[in-house]
Amino acid sequence: MNFKIGKKISRAAILGNVKKEGVVEKTRELIDLLDKNGVEWFLEDVTAESLGLKGYEPENIPKNADILMVLGGDGTMLRAARVVGEKEIPIVGINLGHLGFLTELDATEVETAIPKILDGDYSIDTRTMLCVTLPGENGQRCALNEFVLDRGQSPRLIHHEVFVSEQFVALVLADGMIVATPTGSTAYNMAAGGAIMAPDMEAFQITSLSAYSLAVRPVIIDACETIKIIYSGDKQLPPRVSIDGQLGLQLPPSGEIIIKKAAFSAHFVHYHGRSFYRVLRDKLGWAITPPKDIKKLRPE
Repeated sequence: MNFKIGKKISRAAILGNVKKEGVVEKTRELIDLLDKNGVEWFLEDVTAESLGLKGYEPENIPKNADILMVLGGDGTMLRAARVVGEKEIPIVGINLGHLGFLTELDATEVETAIPKILDGDYSIDTRTMLCVTLPGENGQRCALNEFVLDRGQSPRLIHHEVFVSEQFVALVLADGMIVATPTGSTAYNMAAGGAIMAPDMEAFQITSLSAYSLAVRPVIIDACETIKIIYSGDKQLPPRVSIDGQLGLQLPPSGEIIIKKAAFSAHFVHYHGRSFYRVLRDKLGWAITPPKDIKKLRPE
């Protein structure tokens, strides 16, 4: 893994998904711990409002924060990575969601683990992010997991001309296309038949959605390459894109999309020392032999 050594924490930002059960209560507990350890703290505005306090808009979280503590699930972690991406503030996730693949701590560990993390007992795992330029837009939209182009409500296939650093790769007829980071390789990409990539790789994976050819298979390329997709879809029901499965946008019927490695990385706090492959087994059941009595997998 690509690790950096952690440092002692003096300023902590907190961002929570207050819609999830237990987040508000756990945020109060976290604030008490920070106060006891003499750590300055500040809250994202929605989290603050749930406690009757004032906070910062996510994009305005001070860049001098030593850590961002995220309470929620994987979706909250993805949002946090995009929000503080350019500031490269280390993120520690406290799972109050379902899977918690990206979070480091369970909710029950806050009281024991957080004081140690505040004292510098952690390392930092850096993750490659990607940035997308869409038709008609001058700016970029960044993702930690993936960019997805799909046919939306149209029943028709999309024509994709795929280029890597201006070299033609393929013309693909498919329902859509995923460009995933190593972190995102275990998300939609995996469900679509893509390969799992180790999270410290600097690479992208291009995976087609239901391609109209047996010959089209996922491709892994170096993250230093630039991906260009020239697409053509249904004029009446044009394609759409999504960023990390959270930001959805309608596209023109045809156009050009550019995907590059972001100039910054996501920084995740690593406390337990669990390997990526251990997490794969524990949380995704990867490479685990099913029980001999298959009935155990069925609900009563």
